[in-house]
Amino acid sequence: MLFSKKLIFCGSLLFSLLLSGCNTLSINDDTNTQISNDPLQGLNRKIYGFNNGVDKAILKPIAKGYNAVLPAPAKNGVNNFFSNLGEPLNVVNNLLQGKLDRALGSTYRFLVNSTIGIAGLIDVAGNYEVAESKEDLGQTLATWGVKPGPYIMLPFLGPTNLRDGVGFISENVVYFPNNEISDSGAGSTALTVLEIIDTRVGLLGADELLDQQLDPYSFLKTAFETNRINSIYDGQPPLQEEEDFDF
Repeated sequence: MLFSKKLIFCGSLLFSLLLSGCNTLSINDDTNTQISNDPLQGLNRKIYGFNNGVDKAILKPIAKGYNAVLPAPAKNGVNNFFSNLGEPLNVVNNLLQGKLDRALGSTYRFLVNSTIGIAGLIDVAGNYEVAESKEDLGQTLATWGVKPGPYIMLPFLGPTNLRDGVGFISENVVYFPNNEISDSGAGSTALTVLEIIDTRVGLLGADELLDQQLDPYSFLKTAFETNRINSIYDGQPPLQEEEDFDF
């Protein structure tokens, strides 16, 4: 059952918090406060090296094979399917951030794509120009003023920070989509593996750019921080004033 009791309870609780108006983001914010420091860099670099080795030995070859064998419509269907499973979390997090119109859009997308779109395989709502409004608990915590904390490289999962990592774990404890649609452990595992492959396929285009960097670890951290800032501010981060220098 896709909407479990725990998800409904969580959604009700989060909706009640919406009334308190918790969004603290401003167009005058200094986005540098959203950038994580890296006190664990030594350990993080070792974990990055481990992840990179696993990726080159296993994930990347599988993703390249998957990408080469499956026709584009099939790959799009898989990607749409997993995106649709995340829509309930988009609804909740948009509500928590006071974005009622985006929450309504995510609700519409989930209902339409889950039915007319055949369990989300077809993005029917997107054809009607109702775009996905991705929000996660890390972004929600950021809008409430929670700072990112230290940068963390997680085994297998890749870059994050303390705030976003806690948010990711909390979301998956409450609502792990693949468990909601499969009662068997094997079925949930198969879906999770497929989702990982689908995610890795989406990153194939960045491989060459990353390989060209003198310090891929630092480049990846910068890319992660930039992406998170854009996500937190919905693609419109505040412009930072340039310092004036006298020569």
